[in-house]
Amino acid sequence: MIFYKYRTDSKNTENILTAGKVYLSTASGLNDPFECSLQEIGNEWIEEKVKELEQAGLLGFIMAAKKTIDNKESFFGLPFMETKQMLTKIKSFGNTDEACAYREKVMTKLTGHPPANSRKMFSEIDSQLLSVGIFSLSTNPIHPLMWAHYAGEHSGICLGFKKTEDSKFSNSEHFLPVIYSDKLPEMSDNGFNVSMAFSMDEKGSLYASSYKIAFSDKTFQKAITTKHTCWVYEEEWRYVEPYSGLFDWPGPITEIIFGLKCSEERQNHYIKITEENISYPVHLYKIRKKRGTNELEIVALETPISNPKISPTIIKEVNFNTQKLTEKEFSNKMERLIREEKYGDVLYQIDENLKTNPDSTLLLDLKGTAHGYAQEHKKALECFTKLTIKCPDIAVTWYQKACALTALKRHKEAVIALKQAYKLDPNDPSTAFNLGVELINAEADIKEALDYLERADYLGHRRAYSILSDIKKEYNNT
Repeated sequence: MIFYKYRTDSKNTENILTAGKVYLSTASGLNDPFECSLQEIGNEWIEEKVKELEQAGLLGFIMAAKKTIDNKESFFGLPFMETKQMLTKIKSFGNTDEACAYREKVMTKLTGHPPANSRKMFSEIDSQLLSVGIFSLSTNPIHPLMWAHYAGEHSGICLGFKKTEDSKFSNSEHFLPVIYSDKLPEMSDNGFNVSMAFSMDEKGSLYASSYKIAFSDKTFQKAITTKHTCWVYEEEWRYVEPYSGLFDWPGPITEIIFGLKCSEERQNHYIKITEENISYPVHLYKIRKKRGTNELEIVALETPISNPKISPTIIKEVNFNTQKLTEKEFSNKMERLIREEKYGDVLYQIDENLKTNPDSTLLLDLKGTAHGYAQEHKKALECFTKLTIKCPDIAVTWYQKACALTALKRHKEAVIALKQAYKLDPNDPSTAFNLGVELINAEADIKEALDYLERADYLGHRRAYSILSDIKKEYNNT
């Protein structure tokens, strides 16, 4: 049960051995342009599921309100008599859409946060897929093409990670075989499993800060593990996490195989850092040509096992002071916490650092990002507005401001911000796409909107073609 990672001879490869970490890349860092893709999801299906989820949310809202009335308690601070009046008003609406809109208005007023947005969840499936962290491995350590493509044309090494009971390899949600197919994966007829995360605001109240497709959802996992049949020779498995970055080894490294062209000097170098950083023996092999054939074979080195120079140590978890980190280290740590949906931790750390460095654009950007993910869009807008004043010539600051305005349904203002972002960077597909969509939301010139959507499609935005097709179909019908 060994899974192999082909690597070039490089500093990053050395870091795997010295740091005990591997880097999980997003789909954009992989070699197949169709990575992490789903077949287009039909708008009719989305509308049906959105309606189901909204009805379920409305029913839960009504049941919770009724319970507080029965107990003569307040409902999110609303006296129970006023809660009665609110329920009477909900019953007076002629359809579910009006009742759901009223519920959103009430919840936002009472809590400062809107309820979970199911429509947004479906619109962000692509973004969620493209955020997944992937570490690719193979079951085959002697494939000539793999050595040529991924191990520096046979000059690199191959690391063997062992599946153990307590390793990530034993977790079926995080370690998956690649499915080889000529078709993109289809969505299950049953739809998706969803997950919801809660955060606590400054008043100590809980609210839904994240509502998305569950990482364990079968359709979602098919999307992150399906590749074209032309890659079948790789015999690939994937260690996956909901986000990219550095993670502990998915299993202990128990083998190192040196390539056919890996010099003895480099072999000795890797053996030395292995012995200095890994506290148990590692089996050492090399690749050679099999006599009389055009095949490769694995043979043990003259010294077949490493001789550890260190003893196992117990590492205690400590709270380390983020103010002592470099800006890059601090940023990486905060981005990791954001991906883990620990928004309160992020905002606390940032606010503490802002006391000593109030003019930091990095801290302001991270704070706006954390507020945005926590669904606190007014606060996010404040941060990004300040950034556009401090950094008016950076496209991404205008794009972030536009995202906050979009979330607040201030579409005309979002168009202005996106046009500034597009002026600064006309080659960003997301800016062109959002600009086209926001022009439609703002009921502006449809031809201008189509021009931006076509630009987004040309630049490779994954959703632009679908929306263009829907708009053109609608206009042809009318």
